[in-house]
Amino acid sequence: MRMLLAVGLIAAPSPPAGQPGWEPVRMHSYGGCDSMTDIVPLSRTNVWVFGRTEPVDDECAGTAHPVAQHWDGRAWRTVGLPGRIYGEVGSAGASSPDNLWAFTASDTGESHALRFDGRRWMDAGRPAMGSRPNLSNGMVLGRHHVWAFGDSGGWFWNGRTWRHSRLPLTPVKTSVVSQKDVWAISCCAVAHFDGQVWRKVPLGAAIPAGTGDWSTSLTGVLAIAKDDVWVFGNRSETNAGNGRDQVVAAHYDGHTWSPVEVPLPAPAGTSADPWRLGDAVPDGRGGIRVIANPPGNAASRVLSRTAAGQWSTSIPQVAGKAVDLWDLALIPGTREVWAAGGVRQSERDSTSVVLALR
Repeated sequence: MRMLLAVGLIAAPSPPAGQPGWEPVRMHSYGGCDSMTDIVPLSRTNVWVFGRTEPVDDECAGTAHPVAQHWDGRAWRTVGLPGRIYGEVGSAGASSPDNLWAFTASDTGESHALRFDGRRWMDAGRPAMGSRPNLSNGMVLGRHHVWAFGDSGGWFWNGRTWRHSRLPLTPVKTSVVSQKDVWAISCCAVAHFDGQVWRKVPLGAAIPAGTGDWSTSLTGVLAIAKDDVWVFGNRSETNAGNGRDQVVAAHYDGHTWSPVEVPLPAPAGTSADPWRLGDAVPDGRGGIRVIANPPGNAASRVLSRTAAGQWSTSIPQVAGKAVDLWDLALIPGTREVWAAGGVRQSERDSTSVVLALR
């Protein structure tokens, strides 16, 4: 327990001298408050990026529309999505170039499961899911094996239709090793899917469940192999109004969960706002990279952990401007990691951006 409570109080080291930095590979303004939220890399020459745009007059809140960009190895192009859809692409995935899915979500609960068959996009979610399934996440395991998750459970796509399924939690983030090895988190629990059944998985002392004066919330999951799974979250002290919040992480080696110390500075001054760890990916070298969002309005960081357990921190920027990151992806067959987010132009304006760490 002592080590868990100390997580987040160690200054994070900077990247080693000579380490390659982040560089923008795509910036696009839709004329509003723009941000890219999901990357689906099929190969080095076939990458899809999804996000949202919203009129600046709306102060980046309320009437967003999902957007898509595609890289074919030579050039980027803007791709239209079907219908008049509100919200943003909250998750996306693919099993092949002609089986690509994007799942949208909105503040009103209106959601869509959009499918690309290699030629065109279509809305494949209705009427089976109803008009407002309020999707929180989705994942693509194969042409006849797609999941979409929402407030009322999960929907399974068998290649022809959707079938509703009850789950032990409502997944907000998922990570896939194979069709028979899937991990998911909700706000407060972890579950595993073995290809047949979803089961909750206790983390034990690695990240204790919320009890008494402490609450626990989970923010990220990364499954690389059956013996290499990561979960990230926060532990908050709630008694006496102290509000202390610490980042926590745990690693599964195929047998047991162990706590992992994450080097982050404590909040400045008396701020009780937490750091928050989000999407993570393997780095192609046996290590991992994970998005870290600091307290307040500071720019996103990317934490890198080598296979030997050494941590470093990088701060992606574009022309000195802050970048908010939402997704990371490892380009297949390479060691390149791409990041999706938005460049802050002002308090009420941002430009969508994709960056690469080569």
